Amino acid sequence: MHFLVITGKVKAGKKKGRKLGFPTINIAVPKSIKKSDWGIYFSLVKIGNSLYPGVTHLGPPKTFSFWRATCETYLLTLKQDLYNKKVEKRLIFRFREVEQFPTINKLRKQIKKDIKAARKFFGL
Repeated sequence: MHFLVITGKVKAGKKKGRKLGFPTINIAVPKSIKKSDWGIYFSLVKIGNSLYPGVTHLGPPKTFSFWRATCETYLLTLKQDLYNKKVEKRLIFRFREVEQFPTINKLRKQIKKDIKAARKFFGL
């Protein structure tokens, strides 16, 4: 199976996901990533020897008028502080494009739908 793999240390982001109720783990976007790679993905995140399912946003968070690409993942089954830990994000299936939402509330509703779809995809 072919999928994108992005590795890096978890770093502090702008905490927008946390404020929306969906804390994410953020890593730097490598220069090798192209605009055509941007999207919302079902992903598996390798931390140590374990894999955790998640939803990854790869691209600019347009709703916040931020145009530089970010790589942030909401983990479905793990809630812990991962700052400065090395992780490997395996972006296994892009299920929608990056969008700009007219309101924060519409973004929050879409994130809830994305998480529900991911739970179904992973059988959770």
